Amino acid sequence: MLRDEMRDELLRAALGRETVTYGHLMKKFGLPRGDTGETVVGVLGEIDGAESREGAPGFAAIVVRKDTGYPGGGFFCWEDIPEGLRRPKDRGHDPKLSQAEREYVRAQQERIWAYYSEHRR
Repeated sequence: MLRDEMRDELLRAALGRETVTYGHLMKKFGLPRGDTGETVVGVLGEIDGAESREGAPGFAAIVVRKDTGYPGGGFFCWEDIPEGLRRPKDRGHDPKLSQAEREYVRAQQERIWAYYSEHRR
């Protein structure tokens, strides 16, 4: 139920060509910080895994930090990030993004917005 409700929230943002903050998701769904299990990033990872299995891009790039407007540094630790941009886990908490990282996020956001506007499942 939680995953379905959070997916619906993410889908609404994608259809509106919007981003959503980690804080918003944490507050709305009563999730703590963290990246595994019943945490905001843990649940997002599960949702994105299911989306990926269906051939969809997922939503991670539209979930952003309030202070930067970009995903946190941990976004670049995920396995599906291109090798040249992938960060080691110990750099996952660094919110500073390079120009290449910011460009990658923007391209992924456009991909997400385009995909879900065409595939409203």
